Amino acid sequence: MKRLVYPCLFGMVFYLSGFAQETAGPTFTDSTKDTALSADEQEDEFQGSLNAFFDNEKTALDSFAWDTKKINSGHLDLSRLTDTAKIPLVDSARQKYYSAPFENVITSDFGARGWLWHYGVDIRLSRGDTVRAAFDGVVRVREYDRHGYGVVIVVRHAGGLETIYGHLSRTWLTPNQTVRAGDMIGLGGSTGHSTGSHLHFETRYLGEPFDPHCLIDFGTFTLKSDTLVLTRDNFTYLAELRKVKWHIVRKGDTLKRLARNYHTTVAMICALNHISHTTKLRIGGRLAIGSTVPSDGKLTMRQLKSRPSI
Repeated sequence: MKRLVYPCLFGMVFYLSGFAQETAGPTFTDSTKDTALSADEQEDEFQGSLNAFFDNEKTALDSFAWDTKKINSGHLDLSRLTDTAKIPLVDSARQKYYSAPFENVITSDFGARGWLWHYGVDIRLSRGDTVRAAFDGVVRVREYDRHGYGVVIVVRHAGGLETIYGHLSRTWLTPNQTVRAGDMIGLGGSTGHSTGSHLHFETRYLGEPFDPHCLIDFGTFTLKSDTLVLTRDNFTYLAELRKVKWHIVRKGDTLKRLARNYHTTVAMICALNHISHTTKLRIGGRLAIGSTVPSDGKLTMRQLKSRPSI
């Protein structure tokens, strides 16, 4: 499949360990680490350093929940999301472009996967394939998550948008480094919790994952629109996932019986309570229970997965 990559504004190409590596832009100073400044002063100085690298008229990048170590940083208050969010993605006049992160078949989609929720799409690739930045932005996180994403890069873009690139075999980027659409993020791999080489690609708004299909047509790997439009409906599934009930353990309770009564699984109960399936339940103790099939008329996982996207 022919890949169309829009031109980058910065970057020179050189060879490192047999691979072509594209340099990204410079880094900026993270003033939030300066404890001598007040919280407000730190925030103002940090935002100013962001603005120094991005023209405000072209890119409204902000420092919302900026953390260079935590992949999951910041949460959207769904009750306050009353307006439609519109985020311009590409504009040739302002030199804002898009590049497909990688083009191949989708092996696992956004949505329910067993009793877990898969927050992105998995794109098949081979170890060493080049993964590229989808939009201009600043690297927020470069970490190795042994039990999950493996070698992962999180990039903050305009308007509260973030993209995540997981299971990489290698990357040369560092936190606070600028990248342009089409710049090399890293090389594909199967690090972390992975059963084979693929790119785990996520899209988030103000810290919350949303279906990447709202953004990209994965049949052609082109943008569905020059402007991303998000509403509360794009995050409905989160309300269901975060519903946790508490059960007081009674005589005769077993994990299997509780899973059946609450329409969930033993594995989910164990994960929520950090116990194993052999843990002996203590009468009078509390267990967190997450129901995967609500009995109150709310949307089920299957219904949420099949909801229409923008």
